Amino acid sequence: MRTFTATSSLLTVTLLSMSGTAARAGAMTDPAAAPAGQSAPPTAYSSGSTSAAWGNGGAPAMHGPSVWGILPWGGVGVGGRFMLPLNFPPLLRNTQFRDNFALEFGADLLHWNYNFGFAGFGYSYSWTEVLPVVGAMWNIWVNDRFAFYPKLEIGYAFGWFSDLGNNMAQASYGGVFADGAVGALYNLSGGLTLRAEVGYAGLKLGAGWLF
Repeated sequence: MRTFTATSSLLTVTLLSMSGTAARAGAMTDPAAAPAGQSAPPTAYSSGSTSAAWGNGGAPAMHGPSVWGILPWGGVGVGGRFMLPLNFPPLLRNTQFRDNFALEFGADLLHWNYNFGFAGFGYSYSWTEVLPVVGAMWNIWVNDRFAFYPKLEIGYAFGWFSDLGNNMAQASYGGVFADGAVGALYNLSGGLTLRAEVGYAGLKLGAGWLF
């Protein structure tokens, strides 16, 4: 009877020991036992987010409309552009800045008033000009919100005189022109982007909805 009891006790101890060893082995191989706080895999890049583009090594490829007021030298005006990204390889490498290219097309409407006079004689007239244009811009991004750019545009200018008086011809004019400009843009949020530009037409200040 003592032999049977001892044998049973030994068998119980052996089974408990094997069970503990198996449990420890399972814990070591169980994927659910990964260390707590392990970071999740990165999410996929979304082209709709400028921050995501910057975080993944690319400059924001923005598109959308812009409108601005214009202060040409001695006049006033308004204008608008629509931006489309261009699929050109970046030029800046091994630098903290990033760059891309974009196409813009649109038009400006400009107006000037002129006054001339001297003793015994004087006259005034107005000049209005419409400038449909298309151009390319090189956007150099300092961060995911702020960029500055040079831009080249080409278009066709046509305009007309007014208020010349009865004895003067109401002449008109048209011709091809080229323009160079420099500017900057700052993306606030929700696509709202502030813009400033200076070039042939003068100073332009406005806003865009660029995504």
